[in-house]
Amino acid sequence: MSPKTSHLAGCPECDALQHVPALSAGAAAHCVRCGAELFRFQPASLDRALAFQVAAAVLFVSANAHPLMELDARGMQTTTTLFGTAVALHEHGMDSVALLVLATTIIVPAWLPAAFRIEYAVRPWAMLDVFMLGALISLVKLTQIATVYTGTGLYALGLYIMLRATAMQAYEPHEIWRRVAALRPGGIPPVEGEART
Repeated sequence: MSPKTSHLAGCPECDALQHVPALSAGAAAHCVRCGAELFRFQPASLDRALAFQVAAAVLFVSANAHPLMELDARGMQTTTTLFGTAVALHEHGMDSVALLVLATTIIVPAWLPAAFRIEYAVRPWAMLDVFMLGALISLVKLTQIATVYTGTGLYALGLYIMLRATAMQAYEPHEIWRRVAALRPGGIPPVEGEART
């Protein structure tokens, strides 16, 4: 980033290129053209987001390792996991749905932070909350025909969704690029109120 462009930001809504103002803690920068929020200066947002993401990663592993629920219908017992759901859909000839479930419940949420730009583009497709809602509706409906036990995986998945949402709320993407620019030779100075790293 050259010194002439290091303090510029593009609006995600209208693509207007504008200078980044110096912000105090908790303040937000808005687009001069459309008024959309460009970013919000949240001190230590990366540290908080990382803490929530680490906790969420532990729960994500647990949600994939333990059964979501167990179904007991007249003595026939069956359990399933997130991956098992995709496999069952594939075995019943619903390959496209199986691939969608696999991608939105396991692959996309498990991507590493190195893929920030890709993750930002595909975030609307990581629909674990929709999957969780469907699982809960199925749980209620199935209780009419069988005994259903919720598994550890379902609780871990619910907690994972809440921690992931909290991490995304704490995360400020602009801070990543500001830190990257500051690490380069002749990097930009920190924003007002931000500690030097």
